[in-house]
Amino acid sequence: MSAVPIEPDVLPGAAQLDGLSRVALPVGVNAVETVNMHVLADGDTVTLVDCGVWRPDLPDGGLAAVEAGLEAAGYALRDVARIIVTHAHIDHYGLAGRLMEVTGAELTMHALTDLDCEKYRHPDTARARRRDTYADHGVSETESTDLADHLTRWLPYLHSVVEASRRFRGGEELVIGGDRWDVVHTPGHSLGHVCLWSPARRVLLSGDHLLPSITPPVSFERGFDADPLRSYLDSLRLIADLGPRLVYPGHGRPFGDVAGRIEAILRNKLRRLDSVRRAIHDQPSSVTELADRLIAKAVLAHQRQLAISETLAHVAYLRWCGVVERRTRPDGVYEWYATGNGPLEVGELLTRS
Repeated sequence: MSAVPIEPDVLPGAAQLDGLSRVALPVGVNAVETVNMHVLADGDTVTLVDCGVWRPDLPDGGLAAVEAGLEAAGYALRDVARIIVTHAHIDHYGLAGRLMEVTGAELTMHALTDLDCEKYRHPDTARARRRDTYADHGVSETESTDLADHLTRWLPYLHSVVEASRRFRGGEELVIGGDRWDVVHTPGHSLGHVCLWSPARRVLLSGDHLLPSITPPVSFERGFDADPLRSYLDSLRLIADLGPRLVYPGHGRPFGDVAGRIEAILRNKLRRLDSVRRAIHDQPSSVTELADRLIAKAVLAHQRQLAISETLAHVAYLRWCGVVERRTRPDGVYEWYATGNGPLEVGELLTRS
């Protein structure tokens, strides 16, 4: 676990890309086995895109895996000049503070990652906010406390809370190793998510916005995005319009047929939206009742938490489409009921693919 060699990637329709290496760093939390750190050569220095987690169980905190990946690419820790974090979820950001200490590197993230940093700095407030959300939507007091502890399970893998040295807004152009990389703000999976896009190579470093084998989770959290699924679908269309030929994701191997992958994700989201909408039409329900009815009851707490948070995101989308609304039951739980039969914008996205 102390060293992770770079795995040779068989790239669809392309040779190995010069100056770009993928390092799979171990995670091992909540079924997330690895996360990709991408090494972009920039002359005598390197830029890292995402950096993995702090490993409190290891004497070096996980630095050895980063060092091994850098060495395989022909560099050392002292050569790291910049760390770009695609989004401040701990599996992508947890080691950033320690890397800044040992390398002096600049940390660059989107400005909206400040909200994540605030959550990590005040976890008790974040947990209380989640407990209130779950209680409002029908989760029992005992279970809401357990589900709100999702953050607690990740916090040991965060070395320190560090805010960005430089904050993206989206639309910036970076020159790395002589290549232009555009910063594309892609909210949805995370409000402060960015992708890096190389127009010349038509290559996308996608973070968790596009993944090769799973549909990226989009969940609702109070105080962040009021309609995260809409943000995600808009961001997906933005990337589709760029026309990438190759994606380097935050988890898993690089992949081509990007248009096909985007189409599959859109169809998955549309099916889920239709299922939630039909269920509400058939019977007014709380979010917890919807999750229990539409998703097999998850055994593990993190699966249950994700099922409820994703259902919340789908209901929020339907609400802002004007086809469902909520009322309060006598016990204080929100109940969702149908208000209209209009079309959903995601269907229009499919017809444009």
